[in-house]
Amino acid sequence: MVSIGAVMFPECIKRWPGENGLRLWVEGTPTDPAARFDAVAKFQTVLGVLRAWRQGAGQLAEELRAGLGHGSVRDEGGNPWILAGPAVSYGRLGGEIERLAAGTSRGITGSQNLRNALWLNGRTNRTAADYYMIHEYAGHEFGGSSGLTKELGLSGKSQGRLTQSANNLSPLQGGRHATSRGIALLTLDEQGGFIAELMCKWIEQYD
Repeated sequence: MVSIGAVMFPECIKRWPGENGLRLWVEGTPTDPAARFDAVAKFQTVLGVLRAWRQGAGQLAEELRAGLGHGSVRDEGGNPWILAGPAVSYGRLGGEIERLAAGTSRGITGSQNLRNALWLNGRTNRTAADYYMIHEYAGHEFGGSSGLTKELGLSGKSQGRLTQSANNLSPLQGGRHATSRGIALLTLDEQGGFIAELMCKWIEQYD
């Protein structure tokens, strides 16, 4: 986040010495709603870039146990249980993040579609509807499904799988419709992987 922010929005995203987490710095006063909106928009856009780079990166704390709130898991005897998740490590080549951020910075200066797609990709608890809208914004940018095939190399078949899955995935699993008439070929996580690939290919257009 810091590396991407340093390229896209210099001096905006910083680490506070001796503390965990990040601080966002924007123009305005502490009580100015516009300043808060600006900070949130920039953070969410940078998060969208990070998630395009690696689909599983940028998971927010509230997404780890969405809907359950804070606190430990306890059994009937009141004994707390700690559930350990997998340790994930991401490697990167020298300058990889910086190149992606630089391409994004160039792209968002002239493309509202890209800005909207990145904002959606940075949302909390993304659903199939979010992924589908990102695909729609990309379609607007490149002239529909055929344009995405021509410009980004995404096959019509893969795009069809995304649409079918977004429409037929259970709402409890992040689907976008109350009823389904077919089979969801991609899980929500797999849809996220497709969108991460789409976003990277889109940003690479501005290299």
